[in-house]
Amino acid sequence: MEPHNLPTVMWKTCPIRSSLGVLGRRWALLVLRDVSFFRKVRFSDILHNNRGLNPRLLSLRLRELQKEGLIVRVTNPDDHREVWYDITAKGQDIVPILTAFIQYGAKHRATEVFTDKKPREMTQLFPDDRPYMLGRLYAYARMPRTRGFKAV
Repeated sequence: MEPHNLPTVMWKTCPIRSSLGVLGRRWALLVLRDVSFFRKVRFSDILHNNRGLNPRLLSLRLRELQKEGLIVRVTNPDDHREVWYDITAKGQDIVPILTAFIQYGAKHRATEVFTDKKPREMTQLFPDDRPYMLGRLYAYARMPRTRGFKAV
């Protein structure tokens, strides 16, 4: 098997495999989706948005994602009964992964995703949100090519 593109720095373990240790757990990406794309998302909102997810498993995922530093639990200082979840700076690095899933689903799963069953491009779905949707990949994609870069 001949490699297509190799990194310039070799790694000890595959970063995809390592990332899946957290992100590959059931419901983790959907919980991150809700926290990333909705402001002040509450436990009940996440539960409502994800049919089939039970409260016990949601509590577990929220704790795991907090422990990983991807989300934070916020309590309203004026009303301690009001609690919501927010994405952290580290968690924002997950947004481009979610964006790739959205792009794939909007194009290749359109019959399930849209009522009119027509594929969509990202520019139709999020016309003004490139910097947020791509995160640090936005700057990377805009960088000039460096030597050693092979066009495909």
